[in-house]
Amino acid sequence: MKYIKLNKNWNAEPNAPEPCISETDEGIELTFFLNSFLYQHIDDGEKGTLEFFNVYAYRLGTTNDEGQFRFNNKQLPWGEFYELIDSKWNNDFPNDKVIMNDLTNKKSLRHFIFFMKDKTFECIATDFHFKFNDTISEHLEEKYPKGYLNHYLAMFTANFNTPSIDNYQVYTNLYIQMEGIKEFNNLKTEIKNIRKNNDLNLYLKIINYSEIENFGKEQLNEMIKVIETYKNI
Repeated sequence: MKYIKLNKNWNAEPNAPEPCISETDEGIELTFFLNSFLYQHIDDGEKGTLEFFNVYAYRLGTTNDEGQFRFNNKQLPWGEFYELIDSKWNNDFPNDKVIMNDLTNKKSLRHFIFFMKDKTFECIATDFHFKFNDTISEHLEEKYPKGYLNHYLAMFTANFNTPSIDNYQVYTNLYIQMEGIKEFNNLKTEIKNIRKNNDLNLYLKIINYSEIENFGKEQLNEMIKVIETYKNI
C-alpha cells in the first residue's frame, strides 16, 4: 500500500475527537477536536476542520470489534491522515458510503483516509484543505494592524520549511534586502509591543497555519532573538 502522510503539525484528539460532518456547496467538512497533548500551538478544546472538494463519496464509521480495519498496521500505520496512492477504492470502498456526486470525473479523484479514536473517515474527492478553527488571526490583526511580524512569519514559511537559527539568520538578511531597514526596524518595534502585551506565544499559532513541522515555543523564541539581536543593518 503506497500512501502519503498529510498531517504535519496537527492530529485528532486521542480520546474523544468527536468528528462531525457537514455538507457545503463545494463538498464536505469534517470538524473534530485537535490533539493538545502533542502540539504546543494547540489549546485544549480547540477544533480543526478538513475541507474536501468535488466529493464523490465519503464514509465515517466504526472499525470492527477488534479495532481493526481492512488495512492492517503493516499496510498503513494507524492514527494519521493519509492519501492512498493507486488505491482500489472502486472495488473495496465500504458499502455504507454516502455518495455525493455520481457524475464526478473519477479520473481526477483522490482517496483520503483519517484514523481517529473508534472512528475511521474516508473520502473520495479531488482535493482537501485543513484549517484551525480559532480567531487568533483576526484578534492579532485588530491589535497590531500593521502586521509586521505576521508578514515576517508568512515570508519565512514561503522560503523555508525547516526552523533553525541558520535559516532565521539567512532569512533576516533576505528580509532586509527585500523590505528595507525601515520596515525591519518597524518589525522590531512591533515585537517589543507584542512582548509587552504578553502576546508572543499567540504567534505560534500563526506560523503553524502554514503547517511547518517542528515549530514550537523554542523555535519561535530563537527566531525572535535573531531579529532582536541582529546587528548588520
